[in-house]
Amino acid sequence: MKKSLLKGICLALACTAASTTLQAQEKKQSHEVTKYTVMERFEPQMILSPEERVDLKEERMAEIQRTREIVDTLDISERRRERLLNDILQKPYSARLSKTMAKLEFEDDESEQ
Repeated sequence: MKKSLLKGICLALACTAASTTLQAQEKKQSHEVTKYTVMERFEPQMILSPEERVDLKEERMAEIQRTREIVDTLDISERRRERLLNDILQKPYSARLSKTMAKLEFEDDESEQ
């Protein structure tokens, strides 16, 4: 009796965890923006349409992905790499990230000449 009850509870917990994980993955894939903003009520001509905002968000996500790929290929310590990857999402205009990207662009310019 106790074993079957314990197995039932474990099965229920496993199903709940699996469904939560699937829901989290589905949420990450869609780029949603609010349809109406407060400012749109008062100044509709200043606000971008929802489609334009979705496009801007997709461009930003593509830029984040490109920057992550660049940081992943750098020959730096793991600790510094983790900091830079964290900066990409948390503080995209941090001095540390800007400095690293500027060095890379400067090195690329020198190698082309």
